[in-house]
Amino acid sequence: MAFRPRVIKQNRGSSGEGIWIIKLKAGNYCKSYGERSCTDDEVLDLMEANDNHAEEHTVAEFIEFCVSGRTSKSGTWTSKGVGKYLEGGKAAGGQLVDQRFCPRIVEGELRYNMVGDALVGIIHKKPKEGGISAVGGTGSIYTFYGPEEPKFKSLTDNFLKRDLDHVMPSLGLADEPIPLWWTTDFILASPEGTPADQEKWIVGEFNCSCVGISRCLAAYCKDDTPNACYTDISPEDLREEAERYGTLMGQKAFGILEQAANPVDVSSLQKVATDKLGLLRQPASPSFKTALAQIYVRSQPYGGSDKSSNGHRYDSIPFANGMINAGMSCQLIHYVHEDHYKFFE
Repeated sequence: MAFRPRVIKQNRGSSGEGIWIIKLKAGNYCKSYGERSCTDDEVLDLMEANDNHAEEHTVAEFIEFCVSGRTSKSGTWTSKGVGKYLEGGKAAGGQLVDQRFCPRIVEGELRYNMVGDALVGIIHKKPKEGGISAVGGTGSIYTFYGPEEPKFKSLTDNFLKRDLDHVMPSLGLADEPIPLWWTTDFILASPEGTPADQEKWIVGEFNCSCVGISRCLAAYCKDDTPNACYTDISPEDLREEAERYGTLMGQKAFGILEQAANPVDVSSLQKVATDKLGLLRQPASPSFKTALAQIYVRSQPYGGSDKSSNGHRYDSIPFANGMINAGMSCQLIHYVHEDHYKFFE
């Protein structure tokens, strides 16, 4: 932090809460890494990614907030969050990520939507004027491109042809397949004016736990659409994007499971959802048995902010139908913590 601006982010959630862009208020950065460390009384300028609001705290206050939340030692915070980012330890997701801040984030970041090893779309996410975060709901501008967009050809070729095979080994997961549905966020790190074929892009994050199909958003419940469901997705959106993604996912899943020894049987698990509206008939003799696992948060309206009125995630049906169209069965299930051991039998 004494060397360059940093990004400190908690390891929970995807709304931008607990993701802080941090700069020294005095701007007195050292010339080389490790030359000095920040003192507890140095003042930090902080901006939180969930709403781009700014705060000012000392190093000691920031550390106290991260570890213990709002206390007499943490100062006064206007953040919607409560801090305590390390609560519960690693097993409960209590971790902090410390990464380089790339100032060209103000120009936006590129989200690569992936189905297995196939790029299916690119989203340019530009922060609202004056902001740094492009998290949804902050006024950021999203522009959608196809997977073969010429202006990003150099990045796409390097990522798919050179880097992709190294992703899982670099994460210590060399024996695991690439996720079925995941994203990579890229931030341009090269100086302005760098030729496109020489640009350096930094991966801000990989995400395979909270990724959705944008054109299925009509099916998730909000205060003004409490009965949203599968049939609220327009036929055009289903045909042009959701079903295409689902079909490709089924094909990729089939390829992965051809190498797996024990396809999953989940027929005895507790059902949470009220119906299977839109789900295709399961094949009589499936090539493999698969499951789409979901979580229903009983303390939240609708079971969570990504749910349709029947309890399924708003884009679960297209994904499951993609598996079925590929010749596999795909049962929609929910993880219920009381049945934890049964779930993993």
